Amino acid sequence: MSAGPDVLVIGAGLVGASCARALAAAGRRVLLLERGDAGMEASSAAAGMLAPQIEAEPGAPTLALGIAARERYPALAAALRRDTGIDVGHRATGIALVAFDQARAAELRAAAAHQRAAGLPAEWLDRPALAARHPGIGPAALGACLAPRDGAVDNQALVRAVLRDALRLGAELRERTTVWELVVRSGHVSAVVTEHGSLEAPTVVLAAGCWSPQLVGLPRPLPIEPVRGQIAVVDWPAGEPPAVLFGRGAYVVERHGLAILGSTMERAGYVKATTPAGLEHIFAEAGALLPALRERPVHETWAGLRPVTPDGDPIIGRDPEVANLLYATGHGRGGILLGPLTGEIIRDLVVDGDTTWDIAPYAVSRFAGS
Repeated sequence: MSAGPDVLVIGAGLVGASCARALAAAGRRVLLLERGDAGMEASSAAAGMLAPQIEAEPGAPTLALGIAARERYPALAAALRRDTGIDVGHRATGIALVAFDQARAAELRAAAAHQRAAGLPAEWLDRPALAARHPGIGPAALGACLAPRDGAVDNQALVRAVLRDALRLGAELRERTTVWELVVRSGHVSAVVTEHGSLEAPTVVLAAGCWSPQLVGLPRPLPIEPVRGQIAVVDWPAGEPPAVLFGRGAYVVERHGLAILGSTMERAGYVKATTPAGLEHIFAEAGALLPALRERPVHETWAGLRPVTPDGDPIIGRDPEVANLLYATGHGRGGILLGPLTGEIIRDLVVDGDTTWDIAPYAVSRFAGS
């Protein structure tokens, strides 16, 4: 960049890259800072599900935002393929949330009815209908709530494409640049201190996921903690139609002929290691969904760290006391779904000073003591 940046974005996962892409498309000079290799933390460790209906809690404010984010994906995937040549593997083939006992079946029937009453496509599949859709389903499965517009994306291809497009649009990326401190004076971030020196910009966007709270000089504590998720990869069962299935705290996602099996929710600090107990849980629950998975050799295992807030919702918007500091962090399990739309919201706030999206539920000030 010949001139200094207009915006410093701290964190180059999908959320940070989406902010950089949207801001660069709006004509802003963006410098994207990443402590390691871009896109190689939570964004690459995920399974890529787009599941606002399946994962929504009743009455959760993120449901409407998640539906809007999901509905943007077809156009986003087409634009990224056109402009970067990368196919992000978007598919809206539906997700089934499977019940293994009568109480859960009743709960999921009610959830499907509630979503239909809200104008969303959802249906209850009894055992015969579930077996017709997923022939290899486990014998203990009683039925499933189907969200036919939920789906998945190749999250690793997605973050590569968004980063490439941000750079195409003029954003600059500096990898292996750890941000140590925000220097705040008179209600303004006056400098961002990195291991390679200090940087200045009119606007700073914090999108560093579970590393966000580690910055010195934050105007308030950020209640974000790393929650580890373990994943295993095996071959997809021959003859089984591609699918995304949720069960009892586990899921199965078909991608490129492989089965992505996950995931745990472990408070293990910043330790990104798989464990025998974690993998045993994954294989047991994935095997309940599709028993044929138990016979497949394991190709790969890994773990990632989700940035999770106390209420499970992200932190999006301006700091109430530091006007040029914006948050785009704490997305937890929803970073792949909400990342691109979060980028649009941050662009609105920077370029227009406001956004039409209701982001009050995601304000950092909602946490006690913040």
